[in-house]
Amino acid sequence: MRVGFVTHYAALYGANRSLLNLIDGLRAHGVESCVVMPEEGDLARELSARKVPFASMPLQWWVSPYRWRREQAARLFSNLRLLPRLARQLRRWNVHAVYTNSAVIPSGAFAAKLLKRPHIWHLREFVGLDYGFHYDWGERPFRAVLQWAEAIIAVSEPVRAHLVGERGREKTHVIHNGVAWEAEFDRFYQQASRKHADGSRYTFALVGVIHPAKGQKDALAAMARLKHRFPGARLLIVGSGRKRDTDECRRLAHELGLDERVEFPGYIDNPYSAYFAADAVLMCSKHEALGRATIEAMASCRPVIGYDSAGTSELIEHEATGLLYRGGPEELAECMERFIERPNWARQLGQNGWRVARAKFTIERYAGQVYGVLDSVVRHRA
Repeated sequence: MRVGFVTHYAALYGANRSLLNLIDGLRAHGVESCVVMPEEGDLARELSARKVPFASMPLQWWVSPYRWRREQAARLFSNLRLLPRLARQLRRWNVHAVYTNSAVIPSGAFAAKLLKRPHIWHLREFVGLDYGFHYDWGERPFRAVLQWAEAIIAVSEPVRAHLVGERGREKTHVIHNGVAWEAEFDRFYQQASRKHADGSRYTFALVGVIHPAKGQKDALAAMARLKHRFPGARLLIVGSGRKRDTDECRRLAHELGLDERVEFPGYIDNPYSAYFAADAVLMCSKHEALGRATIEAMASCRPVIGYDSAGTSELIEHEATGLLYRGGPEELAECMERFIERPNWARQLGQNGWRVARAKFTIERYAGQVYGVLDSVVRHRA
């Protein structure tokens, strides 16, 4: 089986890292992959290393934080102009199915329609709730095009409920991302067992794109509440984003007197190095579709403090595999304080989380479930 993936950006954040994990895992099932992306970037480098064919063409999103009709029309015109080129590329690869890796890009659905190939749509975000995007022509066209898909995959039950609803439920599958191979999980456990935290110096990490919706400012405000009572507490804010958002976080850290307590290492290729440099991980997004960083932290035996909503609530069991909070920086700081004061208990929560992640979020399991969907769809169309 040969599958043509259409993805919406070229960087190596959550959606594309999950795509790479999927491509790797599907090889065991005899699936050959090829990828179309809007431009070349870090993803192209990783695909080249795997000898996965890829092509870049400036496909446009059909969402934006703004409702500017002229730009909406320009994006629509650009996608229609590129559609024959996209279809030719997928036909040249002789794909058996087209697989769109995000809800924010429509071109894969139209190309599949043009080629009369089955289409699978992987929904990895809320679109509006998490990033404040609006569909160019409203949600009705999105939902109509979504129903063209032979199968829909949602990363969590909240995403399925929000984007799919009852219409299309019968062809929708909730499949959690896999973040590591089984052997990697075992290696992470051994690596984590060599570090023991104590209250004298306790490090928290928040990993992901720097964006107002991701809660970096809440994490900084929570750290400010802890700085006098726990002078050894530290915070790593790992990731990159728009210069404006990054500068605002750095400025806030300075204003709160946290220059010696907070580090901004920027984007790093291997996020696991950040998890292992920390004692616990924060997930402060209030509308996280699933939270790959949460699963990766669990895979690293790191306890997670997460905002109690959406996909985070689906991943963390309060006081069993991590802590959940509602509210703002004050409530977050109270959870962080509990970990600092009881590091052995926090470590046990991290080990509990690892056991859950080892059972549910391996690449083997993830790829096997997606392959089941692909196989069913392709056989049905044949």
